[in-house]
Amino acid sequence: MYVFKGKRISVRIEGVRARDGKTVEKEIVEHPGAVVILPLLDNNKVVAIKQFRVAINDWIYELPAGTLDKKETPEECASRELEEETGYKAREIKEMFRMYSAPGYSSEIIYSFLAMNLEKGEQKLESSEVIYPIIVEFNELLSSILKEKVIDAKTISTLLFYKNFVGKF
Repeated sequence: MYVFKGKRISVRIEGVRARDGKTVEKEIVEHPGAVVILPLLDNNKVVAIKQFRVAINDWIYELPAGTLDKKETPEECASRELEEETGYKAREIKEMFRMYSAPGYSSEIIYSFLAMNLEKGEQKLESSEVIYPIIVEFNELLSSILKEKVIDAKTISTLLFYKNFVGKF
C-alpha cells in the first residue's frame, strides 16, 4: 500500500512474514536510481562541487550526482548531470561500480562513473540548485574524508573505489 507518491520517490508499506510467523510492516522508499561521477582532469585534479543540501540544512562537498530521469540510462544521466552541475562534458565516461544506498529501507541503486578527457563548458543548473564547482587535487579530496569535510557516502565510496581498484595514486 502506497502512503506517499512524489516526483522522485514513493513510500509504501509492505507486510513481511517474520520467522515467528507473524506479519510485520516494512516501510519501503522506492527510488528510480541515481549516478555519481568522478570527473578527473589530466593533472590528477577532480572537479568536485560545493552544494547546499536542504535535507541537512548545510553546505556539503561532494562529487557531481543526480537522479535518473524516466527512460534515461545511467550513462546518459551521468553525462547530463556532469554538464548541468559542473559545466564539463566528458569525451570518455565509464561505469566503475554499483551500490545500494540504504537497502534496509530503499530500492535506490547508485551507479558510479569515471569521467575523463573533460571539456569545459557552462553549468546548466536547475532553478532550485545552488552548486559551486571546485577543482581539487585527488589526494586532497581523499584526505578530506578523514577531516570530515567530505561526509557524503556516495562520494566517499567512489573516491575509495577509484583509489583502491582503478587509479594509480
